[in-house]
Amino acid sequence: MRKEVLVTIRGTQTNDLGERETIEMVTKANYYQKNRSFYIIYNESEISGLAGTTTSLKAEPSRVTLNRMGTAEVKQVFEEGIHHETSYVTPYGSMWIRVLPWKVEVDLTEVGGSINLEYELELCRQRIGYNELSITVQEV
Repeated sequence: MRKEVLVTIRGTQTNDLGERETIEMVTKANYYQKNRSFYIIYNESEISGLAGTTTSLKAEPSRVTLNRMGTAEVKQVFEEGIHHETSYVTPYGSMWIRVLPWKVEVDLTEVGGSINLEYELELCRQRIGYNELSITVQEV
């Protein structure tokens, strides 16, 4: 099963002052299942600020791995209650980021579904906010 799907990505970041910023993007993606994992692969756009980057998501029952390659490169792992630290490489330089997921929900089937993540994000050891990421997959 490998097919083209429509993916809606909605990210909301809340800073320490309670200010919220939401970005939503809808794009076509490749979608397939291998063993017990689902894969979603799409090209970033200007809206996300990551044009020239390909994002792949590996969704397992209790873990989501986000991997970006191209103008920006990062591999983030989301597992409830487990800190994951990694290097985030951009055209402007590298920095350390760390995520602490509070919620990792994967509800995907062969026809689509959703991924919901809630996590704290630290950049260069400074907390920069609380994030919510919702990814919805539907057949075209």
